[in-house]
This record gives sequence, structure tokens and C-alpha cells, in this order.
Amino acid sequence: MAQFLSQLRQKLSRHLSPGAMRAIRPFLTVQFIIFMLMGILNTAVLICTATLLDIFNHYLLSPENTIRSIAEHLRLNFILGYVISIITSFFMNCKITFRQKPTWGKFITFPISYLPNFIFQYIMVFIFTSLNLNQTIAYICAAVIGTPLTFAAMKLIVFRRRKTDD
Repeated sequence: MAQFLSQLRQKLSRHLSPGAMRAIRPFLTVQFIIFMLMGILNTAVLICTATLLDIFNHYLLSPENTIRSIAEHLRLNFILGYVISIITSFFMNCKITFRQKPTWGKFITFPISYLPNFIFQYIMVFIFTSLNLNQTIAYICAAVIGTPLTFAAMKLIVFRRRKTDD
């Protein structure tokens, strides 16, 4: 995989400017591929959690129930699913993607790296559900489009290597 990505970077560098190569280089690494695989698992956690909460609200709570109204209006099922997926993602990315020991400091800064992605995804889910489109598809689309944004933020904010780490 590493050799394939190296060859791909070489081929692209013949056709792209150095500035463009600097911008895309972090996404042409084994680490990003692993991050994407972890993202698939994390997205499954988000989608399953939010969808199960949607089912719970729809089938177990009456339409007049205040909790159901608030949850639907604020998209709380998506938010709760997102929180659970962030906790899962933190441990997977510490251990597998970035190979760093989980610490309280990283645990606190980790959600900050997800803020741009969360805002983007929340807006997409809000738009999809406002248009009465399928919520599960909204969760999937939002996650797929927001992943590169999250990787860049996470690499810069939480898992950056300091000179003492090398």
C-alpha cells in the first residue's frame, strides 16, 4: 500500500503544482487510509445509534410526547449518536491510526477537531430532514463528505507530533 501511494504521489507531482501537492500529500498516506477505515467503523456507530434512537422515538413515543417533539426538532438523535461515535473514534484513532497513548489532554482536545465536521454534518442532516428526506441517508452523506475535513483538523490539533515525540 505504501509503495502504491508513493508511486501515485510521484505521478501526481508531474502534473500538479508544488502547492497543490503540499495540500493533497496528507491524504495520500497509509495513515489516511487507516483513518478512512476507522471512519467507516465510526460512521457505522453514528448511523446505528442515531437510527436506533429514531426508531425508538417513532415507535415507542406518541407523536404528542414532549421528548419526541424536542428530539425531532433539535435532531437530538443525531447529536447523541455523534457524541457516542466521537468517544469510540477517540480510542480507535489513538490506538490504530495515530499510534499514540490516549491521554486526558487528547480526550479533551479531540472533540475540538470534530467541531468543523459536526457543524457541517448537522447542517446537512437539518437540510435533509427539513426536506423530509431519509435521515439515515442524510447521516451517511454528511459523514462521507466531512471526513477529509476531520482528518486535517485532527492531525493538526490533536495528534500533531512535537519535536520531543520524534
